[in-house]
Amino acid sequence: MNILVMDVGTSSMRGVLLTHEGKELVEKQHLYSVSYMENSWVEQSPSDWENALYGIMKEVSAESEKNGWKIDAVTMTSQRSSVIPVDKSMRPLCNAIMWQDKRTNGICEALNSKNEKVFSLCGSRVNPVFSASKMTWIREQRPEIYQKTYKFMVIPDYLNYLMTGNVCTDYTYGSRSLLMNLHTHEWDPQLLDIFRVERKKLCDLVEPGSICGTITKEFSELTGCPEGIPVITAGGDQQCGAIGQGVVKKGVLSVTAGTGGFLITATDEVPENLEQDVICNFSSIKGQYILESSVLTCCSAFDWFRREFYKGCSYDEVNAEVASSPVGSNGCLCVPYFQGRSTPDWNNMAKGIFANVTLGTSKADMLRSLLEGICYEIGNGIDTMRKYLNISDIYVNGGLTNSAAFNQIQCNVYESKIIRRGKADATARGALMVAAAALGAYGSVEEAFKEIGQNDEVKVYLPQEEYALQYEKCRAQMNRLYKKVWGGELKNGEFEFRV
Repeated sequence: MNILVMDVGTSSMRGVLLTHEGKELVEKQHLYSVSYMENSWVEQSPSDWENALYGIMKEVSAESEKNGWKIDAVTMTSQRSSVIPVDKSMRPLCNAIMWQDKRTNGICEALNSKNEKVFSLCGSRVNPVFSASKMTWIREQRPEIYQKTYKFMVIPDYLNYLMTGNVCTDYTYGSRSLLMNLHTHEWDPQLLDIFRVERKKLCDLVEPGSICGTITKEFSELTGCPEGIPVITAGGDQQCGAIGQGVVKKGVLSVTAGTGGFLITATDEVPENLEQDVICNFSSIKGQYILESSVLTCCSAFDWFRREFYKGCSYDEVNAEVASSPVGSNGCLCVPYFQGRSTPDWNNMAKGIFANVTLGTSKADMLRSLLEGICYEIGNGIDTMRKYLNISDIYVNGGLTNSAAFNQIQCNVYESKIIRRGKADATARGALMVAAAALGAYGSVEEAFKEIGQNDEVKVYLPQEEYALQYEKCRAQMNRLYKKVWGGELKNGEFEFRV
């Protein structure tokens, strides 16, 4: 059985044709870019994803036909909270409002008093990353678009419609909306009322691992993808990435250092002692939940620094620069909230800070301090996770883990062994495991992981005890600096600093 995995990321879409045993047959990738605008608005044209989908499907189908490979099914995993309003003809009414967009800060601040109620129902505090406030903003600021909106979709919903003609969304995306009840598995009337979103404008919910439809004749004629094969929703990219790393049972923590940083661990039930310092979402494994903590900028911050200060340098050259600065970056300290802070307090006003900069501070020191700061914040998230579950293993993946220097910083900061297995991006493999289990190739996703992952290359990094105390002090210093500078309050729409 061969399964085509469509992996929809923030900067590109990949199509990977894999056997159900995990052997890669062909991979195609189309790049695109988001538009970063004034006032922290972030948008993208839905045509970017539509063109990438059709282009990749054509290329993979042609390659498969040439080599005699059969495509038996398609599965999709995607970034989770970007919103596309579509009309009754299923055409987008405007650009997508991306997950990184912060135009809804004011809406979220006005709803702060509702945090306890919202969290109790959906497992997250009010925040601008999830999709609900984006729908509220469209209703309030673009009423003509809201009136014409037939459905609010996230990216995979729209692409699934293009392939199958069906309209649905799965629990993993619904639980990133602030509109889905974590306990009833339905859109919640109280949450819909809080965010002023009409139920009829939302897609019907299905479990991840569900067959959402089959490839239509029209789509097949345009792309060469076989008509009638099933299309399976594998769930959100972070859920799938965690599964690809082994988060198929309790005790395993996945740390993904991609565009943003995501920490995910599995649980069979919503913890009774759950507090507002983590997010509780649905897993891509039926009947399972995840606890999640996040850092809004990882690779995106690294890429910004490389673009501005290391133009023309290869990644190897930049990684050598990181290694040239000592542990602790000669005192330079970075507070890495370039897009605000998410868990535990969802401080949308926070910004990035470089501190302890002297005339002796080098560019390499600042670069290393940026990576160390990201690890300090991930370390904060790991400490929070340990309040709820015993963590036995930490697996790392994502673009930044291509750097051995970054991985060594990670395990020294976390004071724990870390494991990097297979490719840097486990998302496609996780989506394969979900789909293969759904199609009956394996009895469960856990069984699929054991079989597909048994031949993975595994790299283990061990903490260096001599640096643990130094990093512990640096992390405490970063946390104190954050509280001092960004621990103020909004007064009359302005942030009052505490310095």
